[in-house]
Amino acid sequence: MKQTHTSLERFKQSLDIQGFISPMLSALPPREVLRRPPGEQEIFGMVLDGDLELKTQNTQSVYAKHEVFFIDGTENFEIHSGSSGVEYLFAFKKNRT
Repeated sequence: MKQTHTSLERFKQSLDIQGFISPMLSALPPREVLRRPPGEQEIFGMVLDGDLELKTQNTQSVYAKHEVFFIDGTENFEIHSGSSGVEYLFAFKKNRT
């Protein structure tokens, strides 16, 4: 268990260095759709279990367990969970002041 905690702390520190806020856990049930308008905030994510399809106006990509994804925040996007649902971590880029 200690190894996992250490790995998570290193992951959080890495995100902080890159300007991202500590990751948050999210989950969607099977075949669920999450729609979001532009938020002008970059999002970094990693699939923990299941799979998701990320759709924007110009792209459509599928991500499976342990794959990372990036949303630039300048356009609408949708996250579609797969047939077994999805659990993922995501972190927002800190606002520049």
